[in-house]
Amino acid sequence: MLRRFLLKLSDTRLRAALETIEECGDELGDLAAAPANAAAVFGPLRERLARAAAEPPASAAGTKAAGAAEDLLVRLEKFFADLALHKTVPDAPMKEAMLRLQKACAAAPALLSGNRRDEALARTRALCASAARTLSLAMTASSAARGDFPANLKFSSMYSGLDAVFSAFARCADALHEA
Repeated sequence: MLRRFLLKLSDTRLRAALETIEECGDELGDLAAAPANAAAVFGPLRERLARAAAEPPASAAGTKAAGAAEDLLVRLEKFFADLALHKTVPDAPMKEAMLRLQKACAAAPALLSGNRRDEALARTRALCASAARTLSLAMTASSAARGDFPANLKFSSMYSGLDAVFSAFARCADALHEA
């Protein structure tokens, strides 16, 4: 606990990355219900990361974490913008993946902990892998489905977009663990 506090206090980029992850996790449910609000939610988070990036770097891990958190924001915003554009509600695989992302975001602060870091990294990696598996199965089913080609393509694109969110999250989790 003390280690996490000291790291957050001494490394602006690390703190901004962790706060971004935590707030993304908190907002997922609301954004799934109202995806058009993504720009309003992610704009201030992006601004916080930009302010942190303007500060002198305190560590390589903080710089990597902030970059990955920015990538996470961009990919999440695109995912929710696509949902809003297509007037689509998340289907079961998307909801399952977002629930796993929410759990991974909640576990992120422990990545800076002194004694729970490895356990937290294993947990976040397992959640990311499980979500990737769910999305891969959904993409395969969508691609193989006969019938409504535009809908199948749309969902396949959204599954791959959400999968990219998990890749960005995993990079951020690794950087936080390195700190």
